[in-house]
Amino acid sequence: MSSDSRSAFCSAFFSVIPNRKSDMNIKNILPFLLAAVLMASCESEDLSSPVALFTAQTTPRYMFKINLDVSGSFSSKDDDWLEYRWDINGDHLGWEADWSSNPVVTVQFPYEYNGYIGLQVRSNNGTITELYQGFYTNEDYRIQKAWSDLELDFRRIDYDFSYTDHHRTWVWGYDNIQLPDSQHWYNFTSSEERAEYGTLVPWNVADTLDNDYRLPSIAEWQQMIDYCGGASLAGFNLQVLADHGLQLTLPGIIKGGQLLEHGKTGYYWTGDEIDEESAWALKISADSDEAEFVILDKSSMASVRLTIEFLYYR
Repeated sequence: MSSDSRSAFCSAFFSVIPNRKSDMNIKNILPFLLAAVLMASCESEDLSSPVALFTAQTTPRYMFKINLDVSGSFSSKDDDWLEYRWDINGDHLGWEADWSSNPVVTVQFPYEYNGYIGLQVRSNNGTITELYQGFYTNEDYRIQKAWSDLELDFRRIDYDFSYTDHHRTWVWGYDNIQLPDSQHWYNFTSSEERAEYGTLVPWNVADTLDNDYRLPSIAEWQQMIDYCGGASLAGFNLQVLADHGLQLTLPGIIKGGQLLEHGKTGYYWTGDEIDEESAWALKISADSDEAEFVILDKSSMASVRLTIEFLYYR
């Protein structure tokens, strides 16, 4: 309301007061007058706050990377835009990420058992909504010695899943397979490297190592990739040093008798062939969160993790 309008309003109001002096005291009228003037001078504002919602795109697991998605958050105004920031460790002491308009953020899940992650959503008029959401993990696994036909022992990790009519034990090698020295495969020089990287072997050797344990198929590797957050994050999560993960290493590959990409890349055979000359392998890298399948010549020497599965029906 302009100053001229306010003057006109006040003049009109007081012009009726002399006619009502007998009915109402001016002291009682004045507060109502001031309130009316203030209300008339205020601009209309939308003071509604945005709604904050977020989910984890995959199952949270300790030290694994996950994507947190706030795309379910919204404002009551169609032309509003939102920004987000996160308290990843849930300590209420600070925000680990600055304001961003990106609705998806990738974080390393910080809780071994359970905890809270905080989110603030801010609209373009500055109103903020805060939400803290609880998460928990419940990994059922055990690590033990694997009994196999191999001369050198390895450990295995058993993941246990219970369903309505059966129980499933999903078993993976917890170490890269090691073999005694031979001209048919490649062993690293030091015992420390052998323990970390295992033996690099051609596909025809890898496919016949044991009568019970086998090379994982592409489908079985894909199940592990899904367990580790999907293809875009599994490359990191397969390497992370968490007890419930496979902790894959990056030995590199032998091609043409030469060790290549050592410490940068890991190639792990699958049980799936392309033809007589080539087969599929899983590839992970030090500089990427992704996992992918690649085709290798069977004469290449790559790493081996074995698997087996047990089903118990009720």
